[in-house]
Amino acid sequence: MDKSSTTVAARGWFLTTMAVLFIVLAFSDFTKAIQYRNNPAVGGLVVFGHKFEGIGANAIAGPLFGLILLAYAFGIWRLRRWMIPLSIVYAFYVPVNMVMFWSLHQLPPPTVGFIVFYLAIALTGSVGTALYIGYHKEKFRD
Repeated sequence: MDKSSTTVAARGWFLTTMAVLFIVLAFSDFTKAIQYRNNPAVGGLVVFGHKFEGIGANAIAGPLFGLILLAYAFGIWRLRRWMIPLSIVYAFYVPVNMVMFWSLHQLPPPTVGFIVFYLAIALTGSVGTALYIGYHKEKFRD
């Protein structure tokens, strides 16, 4: 059995899925300027509840956050111990960002179904991944 197949087996389906989803999320961040240009009302990066306005701001900040997510995905994919602190920071960042966004912006209230679905996805991706990693630290290496 080669090294790559043992890494895949050690990573398992959950971490493999999360790594792929973080890559998709990184791609979304890389395209924030395009999203903003197409529809400024819904496009754009949100950091600590504040939405970046303008194509230029999104063209700079979006890729920066995309790179962080790519690093996180790479660390998960390769089972690297250095990404454990990043998982903890991200686990706190996502709920804080969501609460701050919803509290700072006067938006029409979403449906309860949307809120439950969004929270389930967002918290599984952030907090759930960090908890999984915390309980399986022995899988990660330097």
